[in-house]
Amino acid sequence: MGYAKIGLKAGLEIHQQLDTNKLFCACPSVIRKDKPDLVVTRELRPLAGETGEIDPAAIFEGKKRKFYKYEAYNDTTCLVELDEEPPHKINQEALEAALLVAKMLHCDIPETIQIMRKTVVDGSNTSGFQRTCLIGTNGYLDTKYGKVGIQNINLEEDACRRTNEDKESVTFRLDRLGIPLIEIGTAPDIKTPEQGRELAEKIGMLLRSTGKVKRGLGTIRQDLNVSIKGGTRIEIKGVQALKQIPALIEKEVERQQKIIAKKQKVKPEVRNAQEDGTTKFLRPLPGAARMYPETDIPLIPISRLRIETLKIPESIAKKEERFVKLGLSKDLAQTMSRWKNVKLFEKLVKENPKVKPNVIASTLLSIPKQVKKKVDHKFIPTDEQYAIVFSLLNKGKIVKEALLDIFVELSKQKDIEKVIIDFEKLSDKELKEEIKNIKEKNKSASEGKLIGIAMSKLRTRADPKKIMQLIKKT
Repeated sequence: MGYAKIGLKAGLEIHQQLDTNKLFCACPSVIRKDKPDLVVTRELRPLAGETGEIDPAAIFEGKKRKFYKYEAYNDTTCLVELDEEPPHKINQEALEAALLVAKMLHCDIPETIQIMRKTVVDGSNTSGFQRTCLIGTNGYLDTKYGKVGIQNINLEEDACRRTNEDKESVTFRLDRLGIPLIEIGTAPDIKTPEQGRELAEKIGMLLRSTGKVKRGLGTIRQDLNVSIKGGTRIEIKGVQALKQIPALIEKEVERQQKIIAKKQKVKPEVRNAQEDGTTKFLRPLPGAARMYPETDIPLIPISRLRIETLKIPESIAKKEERFVKLGLSKDLAQTMSRWKNVKLFEKLVKENPKVKPNVIASTLLSIPKQVKKKVDHKFIPTDEQYAIVFSLLNKGKIVKEALLDIFVELSKQKDIEKVIIDFEKLSDKELKEEIKNIKEKNKSASEGKLIGIAMSKLRTRADPKKIMQLIKKT
């Protein structure tokens, strides 16, 4: 399809959770599966914004006349989430991360940040609004299809998590409410469906390189804005995977073309992404009427010195190249450079120069899965356990063949000092004595049989090459 001819314009909105405490209180940003401690019921009504008008999306939601139930916990949610207490000062760690992303995307950063309230009347926020603030404007990101403008970067609080719905009410959980989100809005510079996918991937990689973002399902969300000549901007929400983006753009173009062909007007609206690439109506497109200033939080000054001292991190692509030079295969380097705990890998490599980096990398990535196969329960070693084990390997006190067995024993909640005793590397003298005993007890066995017996007994306490050499000596 000739996308330039039909005037395709598309932009992305990326919403990425930050790995910090919540934005306006000290509660941890954790998602809970256990039963909540209390439930509060509310009814929300739409109100006029700063322009004096009521947002059409708010009116649409208000007409549903539903009650909203909010599930809360005593130890990980507080009165701020319930809107029974004013917000605290903004989380400085989250603000720092947002400022860093704005700098990495070449944005203009304001000298003063104003927290705003964005009207939300679908029940996903107890207050009826979402707190948000503008962090950067007029940035850009290079792609292989050309430069894409970054219109705005916002720092805002995530919404509640919907857990149930019936004819009279909707139930939300407060665990997600208030988790810091970076929202990146691009200019409508996407000219082809594939460019949309590449752009989303590049922004995601940039965010990961900061080391400040959450990982896993639901921690990053993409929205699409799509229009063509004769149509209008349609916002598509709920894009769950990068591979969906080309299909969603293609099908939205087709949908608008069919409406235009019938001499009808394309209505500006928010639509929900479906797995097959189609969309369905969600609500009218919101406008500026839903924004008004936050009165409970003072203006936040941002000094030039603060911006200048922000250190731009190494990109994931550069990190991958560096890992290949360390001796990792391209596939292993690619995986490790994107691993959520890559800092642990780099620390262990630095502290243990006698251990090959590819041994450290493959161990970190494989041990949890291998241990689970052995003991049938989930076990993720602590950073301290990894540090102790690799230190012993670096000092030559254990052999790498013992790594899996050591972690299997640690998964049984055994003390690491006691576990290591059973895997201490044999001295040359001790190994020779062990081989001598094996030969004496198996005088009629072939060399291959002797190697098998020796490996079975000694592989976790001696170098396999030495075992073979000693067996072969007559």
